[in-house]
Amino acid sequence: MKKISMFKKIFLLLSLVNTVYSYGAVYQFEDGMPSNIKGGKSSKIEITEEKYKDGKHSLKWNFKGKDTLIISGDTGYKEFKKGGQEKAKASYTMWVYNKKPIKDKMLIEFKKDGKVKTSFNVNMNFEGWRTMWVQYDRDMTGTPVEGMDEIVLHAPNKDGEILIDQILTSVLIDPRHNARDEQVDFVNIEADTSTNAHWMALYKNYNTLEEKSSKKKVSKEERAGLLSIEKRFREDSLKNVKVNSKIIKENREILEKYKTKTISSPQTVVIYKKLTDKEKSRINEMDILEYGKWLRELSYMYNSTNNQEEKVEIFKIFEEGMKYLFDQGWAKGSGQGTIHHLGYQVRELYDAILLMKEPIMKSSIYNETKEMVKWYSALGIVYTPEKEIRGVNADVLNTMLPGMITAILLDEEGRAVQELRQLNKYLATSINYSPGLLGGFKEDGSMFHHMQNYPAYAKGAYQGLTPIIYYLGNTPFAFDERTYNTVKKSILMTRIYSNKYHYLLTLTGRHPQNTFKISDEVFRYAAYGKETGVDKELAEAYLRLNEKGKYADELKKLGFKPEKSPNGSWTMNMGSLQLQRRNEWLAGVKGFSRYLVGNEIYIKNNLYGRYMSYGAFQIVETSLKDSGFEHEGWSWSHYPGTTAINLPDEKLKSLITQIDTQSGIEEMLISDETYSGGNSLNNNGMFAMKLHENDKYNGSHRARKSVFFFDNRAILLGTNIENDDKEHETHTTLFQNALINKKMTPTEKTFGKNDFILDSQKNLYKIVDGNVVYRKSLQKSHDERNSKPTQNNYELAYINHGKNPENKTYEYSILIKGTNSEQEKFKKDAGYKVLQKDYKAHIVEDKVSNMRGYALFESGELKDDKYVKSVDTPSMILTAPNKNGLKLSFVDPDLRLYEGIDITQYGKNGKMIPVNIYSRKWNGNDSIPHTSTVVLNGKYNLAKENKNVSVQVRGNETIIKVTTRYAMPVDFELVNIK
Repeated sequence: MKKISMFKKIFLLLSLVNTVYSYGAVYQFEDGMPSNIKGGKSSKIEITEEKYKDGKHSLKWNFKGKDTLIISGDTGYKEFKKGGQEKAKASYTMWVYNKKPIKDKMLIEFKKDGKVKTSFNVNMNFEGWRTMWVQYDRDMTGTPVEGMDEIVLHAPNKDGEILIDQILTSVLIDPRHNARDEQVDFVNIEADTSTNAHWMALYKNYNTLEEKSSKKKVSKEERAGLLSIEKRFREDSLKNVKVNSKIIKENREILEKYKTKTISSPQTVVIYKKLTDKEKSRINEMDILEYGKWLRELSYMYNSTNNQEEKVEIFKIFEEGMKYLFDQGWAKGSGQGTIHHLGYQVRELYDAILLMKEPIMKSSIYNETKEMVKWYSALGIVYTPEKEIRGVNADVLNTMLPGMITAILLDEEGRAVQELRQLNKYLATSINYSPGLLGGFKEDGSMFHHMQNYPAYAKGAYQGLTPIIYYLGNTPFAFDERTYNTVKKSILMTRIYSNKYHYLLTLTGRHPQNTFKISDEVFRYAAYGKETGVDKELAEAYLRLNEKGKYADELKKLGFKPEKSPNGSWTMNMGSLQLQRRNEWLAGVKGFSRYLVGNEIYIKNNLYGRYMSYGAFQIVETSLKDSGFEHEGWSWSHYPGTTAINLPDEKLKSLITQIDTQSGIEEMLISDETYSGGNSLNNNGMFAMKLHENDKYNGSHRARKSVFFFDNRAILLGTNIENDDKEHETHTTLFQNALINKKMTPTEKTFGKNDFILDSQKNLYKIVDGNVVYRKSLQKSHDERNSKPTQNNYELAYINHGKNPENKTYEYSILIKGTNSEQEKFKKDAGYKVLQKDYKAHIVEDKVSNMRGYALFESGELKDDKYVKSVDTPSMILTAPNKNGLKLSFVDPDLRLYEGIDITQYGKNGKMIPVNIYSRKWNGNDSIPHTSTVVLNGKYNLAKENKNVSVQVRGNETIIKVTTRYAMPVDFELVNIK
């Protein structure tokens, strides 16, 4: 009997139009009442066209207090399986429309064989549509089990009527994304303190705002400041558009069309992945971004006419559009199932509301609009206790600040002043240098996101933050000098690691494309955002980047001139990055370590990006494309400067698997070496790293690599290259240049000691150690996003270390963008000498400046060195002699976020295992100060006091103790003691 009963249930469910999947059933109510849904004795259920979330129908349930609605059939719930690519977990989702708020809850139970296994409550104190994404094995009460065969909805204690649509009984959702809100305030509570709390903690932040915010007495200066901020915001956002009766009528028709659609966030698409084509066709959605743009266009129209009748009609459309938005669930207290990454889609909506502030404040929608913006902008985050703030999230700066300013300016004057003060305090605290790998600003000018220096996200952060700096500038709410200068330094660094607009390929994160650029507008915004006046450095940097920009004439009238192209050497060891600039070119070299990830790879991004930080060396002039990079045909095994195993793309392609539920499906590998970074002195620099590939792929692959920059010459050394790959060659790539619009005859040559190669970019290479293969050919590759074949004409040069290399070495030097006379001189004498090149050290002296660079991979004594006798710490040293003594710059490249080893990063065999960088307990640690001892030959004193350096003379030696943090260079000058 039991088998027959189960068969009947399955047959019943399969007979419905609602499809059954391995993960659950879908109810859209488009083909009549499903026969497995029954109302209680006092219930009336029917299919209605009154309102709907997909298709044209929904289920209407008219109930008496405590009545029930029963859905029979397997829920489709499956237990989560660890270790695969799928990290999503089973959730129950449903839309409910409430005509009148009910001060009670609806209980939803899940049963198996008549027994309740798990359940949850829905607060019914709302009006309009609301949804819920409730994870079975985290958010519900009880323990879900496979085979649950009945869902029971228990009505609130009061009589009422609701509409129900789009039920998905068990759908896979990333566990980070289920949103807690006023209807299901128990969902995903840990998101309040997670990495994504800025998106997900709306419930917490709104309630914090209600608790903390209060009216304050407003001074004359603050009132003027408020008016100035709103004036700048409006002027910055406004656009004049054409207005006439025809256009107004067209927008009335647009509204009526939009009112047939569901207004949704793009993130909702995740729950529709496995729907049938027929079911997907019933989902008539409109992106909130598109709707916000339309509302903003109405606000442009309202502000572009002085005709009062037109203004009244335009606002009527706007007001009705806002009411429909509220009815759709875009209201205070609603989480839309998920609001993950929402900030990217609502900026236009916030602009529209602020530009319509005047009529909104006089209308019936004022309070609901104000509270909605407070809710979705997460304004309450500004009341985060100072002790809990450890940096700032780039997403907050990029997408949430405009909404916060809008919410503040909509508020009553006394409360607006209080909230502006608090916003200023929050930003001042969060724009301190953040510890460890946490998001935000770093002392070397890096901007961190995803636990790494990430220019693409930094750009968005600056684009969100600098307009706010501009709006607040020259008011009582302007940034203080320390906060302002922190942002300024970081912005100025963007034009150091970029040339002119394009940043180095190895800094593109998971998007190795030539489309990403820095923004010149952030320089202009920030320049005008001081407490008083206009900042000279930022203004002149803007003029160099955009001499004919919108505000160029205005800045020139103020006496500013375009800066000269930055020249010098810069060390950014929080990104394991060294930069050298001369004339109009940039050269950069990048590594990774046990703290800093070497790549970021997603399922559909950067699939072949394993080698991006294996000592990548790139020269950029004007743009990535003009400097030889073209995505089509690019050999992912041959990033210039890298020492890597030459794998075919199918073997290089990342094997991404789920590590844990604290991150997405991604690969962000680290090494177990602490030695990777750079150093600068006298506008020259160096870089060195101990390369060790993560054991996820080939942990036998190692090398010791260095680069020394002296003016427009670079010397690149490698030793101790080894791995056990007997099938594929190991290559150190000199260059790889696309030959777009250039004549190309297929060519292959070999070069050896003392040979020279001039690449198509006019860089001259001298080979000293290594056999170089040079090739011109039609190069075939794959798209890093979808693995589709690509091809292009390329020139490629690499040193071939062979298969299964043991203790292999290389040495070559580059004259970067040299003139003809410089090239002839370089061919006669490259201008340097290598003093040591082995396991312990790479030491090079420049014949022109007499500078020396020391890559000291191991502690201990040096043999017969003119300056350095010994070090007790693996380090990098640059020395520059002068007539009075010696200038010296010291770096301990170990970021020292923790000591010893992290045993959770190793398997039972002692080899590294893939770990999630977000889950590392040490990722938010401050750098542990470390004092290194350097013994110099000769007797010296400090030329001037340095808090990080002490000197003691012992016989004919000088003992120097240098204290460092975060691998920051410490430079000082020594004078001879006679």
